[in-house]
Amino acid sequence: MLYFGRFSEEKGIGTLIKVCKELPDVQFIFAGIGPLEERINGIENIENVGFQNGKALEKLIRGARFSIYPSEWYENCPFSVMESQMYGTPVLGTDIGGIPELIQVGKTGELFKSGDEVELKKKIKKLWDDKDLCEKYSENCRNISFDTIDEYYEKIMKVYRGEA
Repeated sequence: MLYFGRFSEEKGIGTLIKVCKELPDVQFIFAGIGPLEERINGIENIENVGFQNGKALEKLIRGARFSIYPSEWYENCPFSVMESQMYGTPVLGTDIGGIPELIQVGKTGELFKSGDEVELKKKIKKLWDDKDLCEKYSENCRNISFDTIDEYYEKIMKVYRGEA
């Protein structure tokens, strides 16, 4: 299981750390830096590999069974969610902001209620214990495509014109 991004409260790291401690048999890799880094260090089932980018980050993403995006604030279009899926890695993400628009539930990943430790734990266990499901999601990710800038522009303009 991979988390990559900033280690901060608004990114949901506090919630994720609590859940990690309750799942000692699940191996987590955290890639990033931030103000909550000290809370991550020393937890036996979390390997903190620090900030990664380029080919090193791509290798981590491609090697993960799934990635998690536990944000607790309203992000518009988090590239990390798209990047995971483009590399064939399913995403477990929160149900706020633009995240639900990027994950095809039951096809390229799962959603959970932002900040909900119980649901997050349940979904992590589900994905960790069901390798076949993750493989299916991974296969679906390989065929994923996202709107181009022009396609997105047309969609948003329909909303502004009241046509959507």
